[in-house]
Amino acid sequence: MRKIVSSFIALVLLFGASPALAIDNTWITSPTRFAVSIQGGGAEVTGAGYSISTQAQSVTLKFSGTAAQAGKFVQINFFDFVGGVNLDLVAGNDGPSSTACDRQTLGGNSHTCFFKLDANSTATFPLLLSNMSSAGQFKYKVLAGPNITESTDGIMSFVTPKNKIAPVLLNVRGIAGGPGATQFLVTNKGKPSAGVRVKFTFTGVGENLSALNATSDKNGIVTVYLTNLKFYKGSAKITARVIGGREKAVAYIWWFKVKYL
Repeated sequence: MRKIVSSFIALVLLFGASPALAIDNTWITSPTRFAVSIQGGGAEVTGAGYSISTQAQSVTLKFSGTAAQAGKFVQINFFDFVGGVNLDLVAGNDGPSSTACDRQTLGGNSHTCFFKLDANSTATFPLLLSNMSSAGQFKYKVLAGPNITESTDGIMSFVTPKNKIAPVLLNVRGIAGGPGATQFLVTNKGKPSAGVRVKFTFTGVGENLSALNATSDKNGIVTVYLTNLKFYKGSAKITARVIGGREKAVAYIWWFKVKYL
């Protein structure tokens, strides 16, 4: 009987009290990739994860945990990069936090992010992207650290922009001797689209554009000016193209002279 009791105690110590086998309560449990969402950069949910515009230079990753996960640690690993896409993780100055990535190396892969959820069980930090094409993608998964559990794999893929663009006004008047202004509205599925890069060119009467590229604001608007300091009469055609996409639009500036007293 004494041997049976001793054996039972040994089992309890092995499986119940051993630090190596006990759950680490400072980390999340039951990790899931569905806690990860991507904001900005034209990101859209897909069956496998997210698609991101090839225009995107950065996106925001948000992790939304359960109420019980507040203040706990999480890791996300980004791996299996194809198509030449590059990812840079922005580190913080104070170690793991809910607003930056404490970069780790996991199995030789330096694209692992270690962070701590805030009191609302959330964390947000930027992902910096470069060299994207429609052939590029990478995978990601959520890890529960020393609890040795991980989520299924998600995929972040890249697609050419599908944004539409149209002039706010097709024809505008410009005063010769000064700049003329044109504006274009960028949309996605009929709604204003922020953060979309647009390229400008012009033909006709004018000298210099205020910018060759611009990014749509929160209202989906891009604005460009054309100078005409030599008081030429005539018109100019401004063309705006969504960078990396197929959509373009035109607007016209009609120059006229005014007499000053």
